[in-house]
Amino acid sequence: MRRVLLALLLATGVAQARSEKTLAYPRPDAWAAAVRFIRVDAKLKITEKDADAGYVIFELREEKRTFRGSLELVDTVKDGRHLVRFVLTIEDRPEYVEIELLNKLEQKLRAELGSPAPAPSAPPPKKEEPPPPKKDEAPKKDDDGPPVSNTP
Repeated sequence: MRRVLLALLLATGVAQARSEKTLAYPRPDAWAAAVRFIRVDAKLKITEKDADAGYVIFELREEKRTFRGSLELVDTVKDGRHLVRFVLTIEDRPEYVEIELLNKLEQKLRAELGSPAPAPSAPPPKKEEPPPPKKDEAPKKDDDGPPVSNTP
């Protein structure tokens, strides 16, 4: 009986979704656009924000209820490229709500800041050079000409 009660209590726990999107925009520009998106475009009530720490806490009104949400901007570096990871969490809402908001935020960023910076191209492969000849060894010939002496 206790096991059944414990299983029911664990099964009815609150699900926490967390959605992320990583884009190559400068953090200060992305921060300003993200705050405008939340307040102006999505018409959400901002309850707290901190630009230095990179987070916004907001309220989403839906179905006559208020849900608490947060957006974090995290600086990351991948392959020598500076990126911003947007982490969006809305309590007690399905993940698709977060994904939809992140997609709209990306559209806002593209409209205001243009396309994200492209990934850097891979450096050309290094040409392998033959090892230098040994002191008493004549250099190998590269063409069909006569061998060259290594003595001065």
